[in-house]
Amino acid sequence: MSGATESPPLASAGMWKAWVLLCISEAHRMGMAPVATSQLHVILYLANTLADLFGVTRVRGRVLKRGAYPFFPDVQREIDRLAFSGVLKIEHVDFGAKNHLAAHYAVGPYGAQIFEQLLDRSPEAQRTARLLRELVCACFGRFLAARADIGSIDANYGDANVLEGEVVDFSEWSTENNNMKLARHLIDRLRALRPDAQRDGVRLYCDYLDKAMALI
Repeated sequence: MSGATESPPLASAGMWKAWVLLCISEAHRMGMAPVATSQLHVILYLANTLADLFGVTRVRGRVLKRGAYPFFPDVQREIDRLAFSGVLKIEHVDFGAKNHLAAHYAVGPYGAQIFEQLLDRSPEAQRTARLLRELVCACFGRFLAARADIGSIDANYGDANVLEGEVVDFSEWSTENNNMKLARHLIDRLRALRPDAQRDGVRLYCDYLDKAMALI
C-alpha cells in the first residue's frame, strides 16, 4: 500500500474537521459515542501516526509534547466549531481539577448527512473512515475506554529524547515514525502465521499500548 502524504497547510483545517466527524460517526456506528475530548485527540493522533497502513493522507506529522496524552489545541478549536454549528453535539461535560472542562461529543443534527456525503464523494474519506473505524474498535475495546494517558508508552510521544515542551516529529521534517516502525515489526512477526497480516497493524499497535499501560 502506498505511503501516506502530508496535507497542504491551508487545507488542514478542513481535513481536521472531516477527520473529527468521521471519527465520531464511526464511534456512533459502533455504539461507542459519545467520545471524550481526551479519547478523540488520542484517536486522531494515532491515526496520523499509522496513516501509512491504510494509504491515508496524513493531516499532521507532529504534536507538542505536553501532558499525559497527545493534544492538538488548534484542532480543539475546530472541534468546538463543529459542535456550535450542529455537526457535532456535546452530550455532557466533565468538570475536573483546576476548572478543567472535558466535553463528550456525539454526532449532531447535521452530522449524519455530511458524513454520508463525505463517504459517497471521496475515496480518501472512505479510507480514512476505515482507519478510524479500526482505531476506535481496537482502542475502545482495550485501554481507551478507561484511560487516555498513552504519553509515557507511545513509541513516538514517549521518546525520552524529546523533552516536555518540545515537538514530537513523526513525519513532518523527520522520517523517524517510531509508531510505524513498531507496527511494521509486529506485522512482520505475525506475517509468518498469516500472509495478510498488513491489515492488522492498527490492532497490533493498540495491543502493545494496552499491555504496556497495564504495567504502569
